[in-house]
Amino acid sequence: MTIKYFLCLILMCVCTNSYGSALHTQLIDDLNHLASNALMGRKTATEGAANTRAYLHSRLSKFNLNVSEQTFTYKSGIFEHAQGINIIAVPTKSTQRKKIIITAHYDHLGKRGGKYYFGANDNATGVAALLYLASSLQNKEFPYELVFVLTDAEENGLHGSKHLAQTLNSNNVLMNINLDMLGVKKHKSRVYALTSYSLKQKLKPVFTALNNTKITIKPVYSSKQMNRLIKSQNIDWHKASDHYSFAQNNIPYVYFGMGHDPHHHTTKDTVQHIDIPKYVSTVLAIEGFIKQLAHHHYDDLNAET
Repeated sequence: MTIKYFLCLILMCVCTNSYGSALHTQLIDDLNHLASNALMGRKTATEGAANTRAYLHSRLSKFNLNVSEQTFTYKSGIFEHAQGINIIAVPTKSTQRKKIIITAHYDHLGKRGGKYYFGANDNATGVAALLYLASSLQNKEFPYELVFVLTDAEENGLHGSKHLAQTLNSNNVLMNINLDMLGVKKHKSRVYALTSYSLKQKLKPVFTALNNTKITIKPVYSSKQMNRLIKSQNIDWHKASDHYSFAQNNIPYVYFGMGHDPHHHTTKDTVQHIDIPKYVSTVLAIEGFIKQLAHHHYDDLNAET
């Protein structure tokens, strides 16, 4: 038994003792597998990406969802093109309700210099969270239709989400909820929810109702505010992940993330550097946000109030 595997078992036991639920145990199981040697860093158009998709299909097929793949090509060099594959899971019974599209990119950096980049926080945390949400919310009644999408080729240009967003009728989509890097810092109990300033008043009742969770969801409305809160460099957070593709197609979004991670895009982005109890609480807080949306019958978040 390797030290890494032994540590993962300890983390799983701690989580099981703290949270008990089989769903929570499965969440950590998914996180560990997505950031394991078996998936080889999940780089787009590699064996690791194919193994990842096989795993995601096997997980999503257990839920009350129809699962399909969306293949796309993108320019990867001056004269070169590459192929990526999104995974889309929709309710077995389609409705005419507005859609909430929940996204998380499953790709990462693969192998560089003979070493795997496991991408535990970026973005095994988001993918495992999406699987949890698909399971926990599959039979809940909502005034909206929940669509779950695992995007590919985010790391090299948001290509999967760009293709997806361009195929959507924005009039039929209420919003995008994007999950990317949910491993909150060990000394903090806060996850950020970045959206546009125009949604501040509309979503205020939803955020206010979440004050009693173990993790604070901090609404943020500008990159300047986000950088100030996390003491970061001048990062344009509105363009930092797949939510930007939706914004470019006039679809409102809420992006959940921790902000800056010192292990980002390094070989140290492993499960061992994630605070597991806080991660589980973060996923539960996001689940609470989605459930709160069900109490508010928004018709068009782009409309003037």
